[in-house]
Amino acid sequence: MMRGLRLMIFIPSLLILTNLQETSSHGDHPLSRIAIHEATLALTPLAYVEASPSILGLTTGQNSEWVTVEYSTPIPSVDDWIGVFSPANFSASTCPSENPRVYPPLLCSAPIKFQYANYSSPQYKDTGKGSLKLQMINQRSDFSFALFTGGFLNPKLVAVSNKVAFSNPNAPAYPRLAQGKKWDEMTVTWTSGYGISEAEPFVEWGPKGGVPIHSPAGTLTFERSSMCGAPARTVGWHDPGYIHTSFLKELWPNAVYAYKLGHRLFNCTYIWSTEYQFKAPPYPGQDSVQRVVIFGDMGKGEVDGSSEYNDFQPGSLNTTKQLVQDLKNIDIVFHIGDICYANGYLSQWDQFTAQIEPIASSVPYMIASGNHEP
Repeated sequence: MMRGLRLMIFIPSLLILTNLQETSSHGDHPLSRIAIHEATLALTPLAYVEASPSILGLTTGQNSEWVTVEYSTPIPSVDDWIGVFSPANFSASTCPSENPRVYPPLLCSAPIKFQYANYSSPQYKDTGKGSLKLQMINQRSDFSFALFTGGFLNPKLVAVSNKVAFSNPNAPAYPRLAQGKKWDEMTVTWTSGYGISEAEPFVEWGPKGGVPIHSPAGTLTFERSSMCGAPARTVGWHDPGYIHTSFLKELWPNAVYAYKLGHRLFNCTYIWSTEYQFKAPPYPGQDSVQRVVIFGDMGKGEVDGSSEYNDFQPGSLNTTKQLVQDLKNIDIVFHIGDICYANGYLSQWDQFTAQIEPIASSVPYMIASGNHEP
């Protein structure tokens, strides 16, 4: 358990900064509260859910945007809730049978986030009308917003919204830097919806203001069948997309480099991310101060207040915000385990990499596995 304190330990040529927030991170995952496998249909003719805008991310490199969700039902209840689903056609998702003697649930897609219908509309119980503002990130598929009644344990689907999608759901997103095996090497990892049969991934990079070069990237992914069991194989499964890694080598000591992620489609068009930058490490033994942040048990949070339960990860956003504010005074980050507490809900990893992007895209973000990573 981390305590809210700030330690500055001076060691020759090393400054270690630890900015650690107390978290309540060992409870049930909020999404595990929802018995989505028990969901039934209760579509109501006069009920509706509308989401706008329907097209997100019209600016190059924009991988998050706020969506307004408006909804109404003639039979409101205090335990009604809104679930965000991706892909939008979540009713088409079925679970593989874990036991041949037991029928799998017909609905096998947990929401990627949720919120009570009366969260920002206190009069919802009386009027049956409400609205929410939710921050969406690019997770390589479209979204829909569903109104449920019956609470979390006996969910009944009342209405489903129109589809919402990013203009390019496959776009490269969420770069993560890591120190390479050699002092003058930096690795760049990111996520996209482009497999190697669709596009060639690479990084365009070079000294800031100089002539850039291209470095190729490798591509990996994994399937539902590689997961150990529920919920990752069942209601918690979410397509991870493709994970690309490129190695930037022969860096000059202390030089500032600019880079952006690219995919060359086989019709010879290019898909680009926004531009990022990082500073190369000093030459080994050079007289310098290296400022290192070390922490664990951070987890993830939602800036829109969704998916909150039992103070799950209350310090996560505070820690991230503090790191972003101190970024000019940080050279490398070590996140030493218990990273985002996804606990088998794969959509949470995208949300975590989006949360730390301002940090991980600028300084090496080194991680280690904890007991909540399996």
